[in-house]
Amino acid sequence: MSDNKTHTVKTVPDGYTAVTPWIISPSTEKMIHFLTTVFDAEEVPNSRITDEEGVIIHAVVKIGNAMVMLFDARDGWGPTPTFLNLYVEDIEITYQKALALGATSVTDSTTLWFGEKVCRIIDPLGNLLWINQRIEEVDFTNPEEVRKRASSPEAIAGIAYIQKSLDEAIRKQKRLLQVSY
Repeated sequence: MSDNKTHTVKTVPDGYTAVTPWIISPSTEKMIHFLTTVFDAEEVPNSRITDEEGVIIHAVVKIGNAMVMLFDARDGWGPTPTFLNLYVEDIEITYQKALALGATSVTDSTTLWFGEKVCRIIDPLGNLLWINQRIEEVDFTNPEEVRKRASSPEAIAGIAYIQKSLDEAIRKQKRLLQVSY
């Protein structure tokens, strides 16, 4: 610097966290539409960069308090599915919006012992998304309470269901991605 002032550059830019996911998909345009419609994402102004052929080589959306970067896959690339866990205010509304835009349900809304409702979808571009709604606070510092909650028949059945549906989802995602790429 020419003015001899000390200038400190932040390690992590404002609005970002130390870990920022990338979504690489066949169509960033379609992915942004899906995210803005289902999760109320906002495309960050002036973040979209395209190359001379109109391929999106960089874009950023903000979902809640998280930034997500995106760009278009190139011809000849294999599938690069993303796995995201998203917290929402109303799981049922979000789930229905996703299905209306062509997402495939892989786990129905399930209440789990640790205070969350969870469902999963594969979005139209092949990404597997966990959608969560926190419904109660659970004291994880109390081992007896955790043991009691986690060992109930309902808790065991809920975890078994989401694990089985995850296995099915990964297999379904694999088939979808083999067809779309």
